Amino acid sequence: MRLNSQLKELNARLTERLSITLQVRLPKGQDTLLWCRVVRMPNIDHKHHVVKYEPVIQPGSHDYLHHMTLYECRGDQAQLESAAKTSGSVCYQPNQPSFQCNTIAAIWSLGSEGFNYPPEAGYALDPHAGPRYYMLETHYMNPQMDAFISDSSGLRLHYTDKLRTHDAGILSVGIDPNWRHIIPPGQSEVVSEGHCISDCTGHTIPNSGINIFAVIMHTHQLGRKVRLRQIRSGEELPPIASDTNYDPSYQEYRKLQKPVRVYPGDHLVAECTYSSKSRQAITLGGLTTREETCLVSTLYYPRIELSLCYSLPSLPTVLQSLGIQKLMQGSSPVKIQEPQKLSGMTLEERLLSYDWETSFQSFQEATRSGTFKPLCWTNKGALPGTDSLEVHYPRILRPYEEVNLPCSKKPLRNKLSMLLSEDEDIGAPVDPDSDETNAVERGQLVRSKVSRSSDGPTGGSSSDRSSVPFLLISSAVLVAIVGHHGTFR
Repeated sequence: MRLNSQLKELNARLTERLSITLQVRLPKGQDTLLWCRVVRMPNIDHKHHVVKYEPVIQPGSHDYLHHMTLYECRGDQAQLESAAKTSGSVCYQPNQPSFQCNTIAAIWSLGSEGFNYPPEAGYALDPHAGPRYYMLETHYMNPQMDAFISDSSGLRLHYTDKLRTHDAGILSVGIDPNWRHIIPPGQSEVVSEGHCISDCTGHTIPNSGINIFAVIMHTHQLGRKVRLRQIRSGEELPPIASDTNYDPSYQEYRKLQKPVRVYPGDHLVAECTYSSKSRQAITLGGLTTREETCLVSTLYYPRIELSLCYSLPSLPTVLQSLGIQKLMQGSSPVKIQEPQKLSGMTLEERLLSYDWETSFQSFQEATRSGTFKPLCWTNKGALPGTDSLEVHYPRILRPYEEVNLPCSKKPLRNKLSMLLSEDEDIGAPVDPDSDETNAVERGQLVRSKVSRSSDGPTGGSSSDRSSVPFLLISSAVLVAIVGHHGTFR
C-alpha cells in the first residue's frame, strides 16, 4: 500500500496539468445547449504524452452536464487564434468559421470520473507535428429550464515528457446523427447499425494493425444494448465489446482485458438496440437527448489518420423502408409520386400515418439490408475515394455464434479464424457480458458525433427543438430532400 502511494506521488510530480474550463450562462427557455470554446495547446517546446484526464465540475452543475468532448482543430491559424481569445459561443452556427475539428482528444460523460491511459500508451501533445488548437464542446441539459444557471466546468489534462511506447488515438464508429436514422415508436426492440467499411480501414490501418484497448459506448435515452462487431474476410469474429444491459444514464468507460487487433480491410459495425415502448411518435437521429444516436468510440494504438468512421442509410433505403417508390420532383413540401395509393401525400404525413404496429418488421428488414452511405473522416476531411460510395451490408460467410459455457471452459475458434489471424489478436469467444469481453474501469464515456466542421458530415443545431421529434421533418428532412430535387442518392 505504501509503495503504491509513493508511486502515485512520484507520478504526480512528473506530470503537469492543464485545465480547460468555461464561463457559460445557460440561456432562458432552452432545454439543450451545445457550447464550444477554442483553446491553444499548452506552452511546451517538445513532445509530451497525456496520461490522464478528469472532469472539473462546478458544484451544483453536475445535473446540467451531459458530456464534454475535446477535439483537435485545424484550419486558418488567424481565425483559430481569434476564436481562442473569446470565451466561446453556441456550437455549429452557420456564420461560424469553417474549422476542421474532427479528431477526439479527450472525453467525459455521465457516470465518468475520468480516464487513465495504460502504461504503454498516451495521447501525444506535439508542438511540431500535432495541432496547436483544440475545441472543448460541452453539452448542457436543462429540462426544467431553470433560470440563472452559470457554469465553469471543464476538463483537466495530466501530461508528461516521460514518453510512453505508443501514441494513442480515438476512432469513433457509428451512425451519423441524422434524420435518416429513424426509430419507430412503441417497439420493444429496434436495431440500428453504423458501419466502418473495409475501404476505410484498408486505406488507413497499417498492415501490422491497430490495437483497441478500450471502448466507449453511447446512445441517448432509448438505448438498451450496444455492441461493436468485427468482420474479416467474410467471417464475423467475436464482438470487440458488448453490453446487453446498457444503461444510458451511466455511460461507463470499458477497458478490454486484452487488446483486440484490427487489420486493414476489417469491417466494423456499431450495433445499437433501442426500446421505444415509451414513445408515441418516431424518434430521429440527432444531437439532443430527445433524439437518438449510436456510437462506439475505440481507444487504440498506434495512432492512424482515421478519426470518424460512420455511415447513414441511403435515401433510397429510407424511402423503401416507408413503402415509398418515388418522390415528386420539385415539390415543396416534398410529396410522394409512387406508389399510386400514396400519391400526393407529403413525406411528413407518411411518417405520421405509417402503421408501425403491422409494418415494423418490413421496416426493420429494409433498414438493415438496404444500402448505406459511408462517412470516413481524417483530421484533414473526408477520406478521398469514399465520399461518393453507396455500400451494401458486408457478406458474412461464417456468422459469429455466441457460446455460453461455464467460466472455466472456453470454446475453440473455428479453423478459418485461426488461419486469418494471429493467436494474440483474437481471443476465444466468450459471453458478451463476461469480464473477459468487457473488463470495465469505472469511468468515462464519449459522445462523439459527426464532423465538427461546417463542410463535413451533417452537423447539428444547438437551438431548442420541439418536444415532438417528428416535427423536425418540416425543417430538416424536407429541406434535405428538396436539395436533391426529388432524386435519390
